[in-house]
Amino acid sequence: MAGALKALSNAALGFLGLNTQESGVTLESGYATKAVNCIIDKFGRLGSRRGWTSITSNNGSLSDTAYLESLFEFINTDLTPTILSCGGGKMYSGTTTLTELPIKQADQTTDLTITFTGNRWQFSQLAEGKGYGASMYGFAAQTGNPLLVYRKKNHTDAFIWQQVGDYGTKPTGVTTFDPDCTHTAFGRNWVAGVTNAKATVYYSQLLDGTQFTGTGSGIIELEAVVGNNDEIVGISSHNNYLIVFFRNNILIYNSPDDPTNISLADVITGVGCIARDTIQQTGTDLIFLSNSGLRSFNRVVQDKSMPMRDLSINIRDDLVTYIAGETLTEIKSVYFERDAFYLLVLPNLKQSFYFDLRQTLENGAARVTTWQGFIPKALCKTRDRNLYLGMAGGIGKYFGYSDNGASYRLEYYTSNIDAGEPFSLKFLKKASVVVIASGSQDIIFKYGFDYKNVYSSRTYTKDFLGGASEYNIAEYNIGEFTSGVAINEITMHLGGSGKILQFGVEVPIEGAPVSLQQLTIYLKTGKMV
Repeated sequence: MAGALKALSNAALGFLGLNTQESGVTLESGYATKAVNCIIDKFGRLGSRRGWTSITSNNGSLSDTAYLESLFEFINTDLTPTILSCGGGKMYSGTTTLTELPIKQADQTTDLTITFTGNRWQFSQLAEGKGYGASMYGFAAQTGNPLLVYRKKNHTDAFIWQQVGDYGTKPTGVTTFDPDCTHTAFGRNWVAGVTNAKATVYYSQLLDGTQFTGTGSGIIELEAVVGNNDEIVGISSHNNYLIVFFRNNILIYNSPDDPTNISLADVITGVGCIARDTIQQTGTDLIFLSNSGLRSFNRVVQDKSMPMRDLSINIRDDLVTYIAGETLTEIKSVYFERDAFYLLVLPNLKQSFYFDLRQTLENGAARVTTWQGFIPKALCKTRDRNLYLGMAGGIGKYFGYSDNGASYRLEYYTSNIDAGEPFSLKFLKKASVVVIASGSQDIIFKYGFDYKNVYSSRTYTKDFLGGASEYNIAEYNIGEFTSGVAINEITMHLGGSGKILQFGVEVPIEGAPVSLQQLTIYLKTGKMV
């Protein structure tokens, strides 16, 4: 005979993010076993991610099917921003209109005939000179291609691209100067990944990122430090240290502001960076992708007291499997400070991982969800707190709640639940889910039993105050709702029985945001089986 009606309530759906590493009913109720196209807002609610919209109306010589594969916001000395990009083997500037920027010869006027090998440029910028007469230079690096400089002939002319060597100087004795990475810090341009010197860092003169010969420039040969034919993947800086990421090691140098006195402060062996474009500075940390997952450079170099955190520990096996099937040079990422997330994009596999960086969990992991149908090939955060995306035919913007007019689906599934009685039958009676939304919205509720991954489904259509209005998904405090947004409890009658329960909520996102606030399940327990 069935017992009294019981209520199981989860007031923070998916608050701990996705966890595919643990299994069974030991998983905390705050974890999700599936979380697709979700974000976790600052109030701990699971909500729909934003979508994107195309902002390029005139893509010039870029075809409608060619992707922009690199993006960069160049800030001039007068603080004027310009978006630089590359796609289809050509350099561009602009957002709504893409203007092709040919590479100029040494005379600064004649176009150079050059064929790029790939479009995955890494950009940086550095002031040349100081004071009122300083000029801002941009740089672009990609293996198999000459290092490029973006500069003005003089203060009144337009910016042009040139090869370093046609303007500036290449390092002495280096015939093919084709670094794969560029990082400007401590007043210099630091580059590495030259085809014939994979373990060497080259640095420019002070306040002149095009001069790799003469006083103040130099090289740091590192092959003897790392050995095993390891090669440099990327360069960054953190806490006044120069960080050199090899594929299997990380070298940390102090005194980079004075290269004549630069010295090795620490070597991290066995962990490196496998993809250049996953290195992101957050202001207080460095994040990068290793062969065992996404790492945080949370380390005190002076006493070496803090190990690097594994931000992806809750999805490690899944992420490592995805990485094994991806072209490493195509992996992209961004740290978007406005919404405090790091997004890792695997474009060939059409999979993205969202890491919420507002706070880490007790095991050091970040809260994670996955995004589908949102696969840019370049990402660029801007000074005015926008996120631009390299899409087919031009630039997209992280905005709104459709993918350039197409719908997408939020999916959330709970952990497996035994209700504290793993050997007793549970008879489902009804469920209620608290939803914050606007307009007419379909809520699809799913439930299954005993790990079978076969789900029954109930669909409920609700009109949330009629009308859809834009609001910030991170501002779900009830007192901050805008007109047209409602909070509603949807109740659905259920049936069936099993020892272990699992529930899911799926919501088509078609132009308006949705947040899942609370899930309550009503059931009766029966005999032990």
